Amino acid sequence: MDVLKTAADPVDVQEQPSTGRRSFVWRIGAGMSAVLASAVPGRSERRVDRGSGSRSSDQLTSRLAILEDEVAIRRLHETFEARLDSGMYEDVVNLFTEDGEVVFNGGVFEGRARGVRRLYVDRFRPGLAGKRIEVPPGFQSGGKRPPAVVRVATDRRSADARFPCSIQVGAPIVPDSPLARMVRLHGERILRWWEGGTYEASYARDPRDGGWRMARLEYKVLSRADRSRARPISVPLFSRTFPEDPAGPDRLLCPRLG
Repeated sequence: MDVLKTAADPVDVQEQPSTGRRSFVWRIGAGMSAVLASAVPGRSERRVDRGSGSRSSDQLTSRLAILEDEVAIRRLHETFEARLDSGMYEDVVNLFTEDGEVVFNGGVFEGRARGVRRLYVDRFRPGLAGKRIEVPPGFQSGGKRPPAVVRVATDRRSADARFPCSIQVGAPIVPDSPLARMVRLHGERILRWWEGGTYEASYARDPRDGGWRMARLEYKVLSRADRSRARPISVPLFSRTFPEDPAGPDRLLCPRLG
């Protein structure tokens, strides 16, 4: 009888359900671990997708910024041409960087306040050079001019461009100049002619205001013509530098011989 009481002890009866619960909890835990294990790769893939989307967004933002820079540079060139056409030569000078330079007619004009100003104010202004004019009627310019192109560096600190050029150029009469006889034949004090070619330009971003400035501009002439007779003409390159020539370049691209 005592043995039966011991077997039927309430304590022993309560321990059996406890073992079942532990087994049930273990099975639930194992199942949850499997679910979590299968969910981790999916979470990792979503992270990769977000990273790819972020990179794509950054690339799009960078491309849009470069396109904005290209538009700004085209507007700067339009301003440059408009200022020349209006005879606003001092304003033209201010479009350059402090160390900007211009290559024109075989000479290099260096520094905004020195050479660049000397070219546009002292040389261009007397002859009203730089005004936009079309090819003289009846003159064969020898093919189409290259289209405008603008390229901005990936760091967006510099850029280069090419624009078509069709301008009037003038030179005041100088007694010992090869152009003097031509000027006298026309009965003028200044000889003016048409030049067609391209502007080859480099640009730099101004760190002070983030705007663009012209760092280097080269006039590449493809053809010249007398405006009145529509005939090709030859214009001698610069042979003297500043200060020997008060409106001359700072240095020559091709050194004088002899």
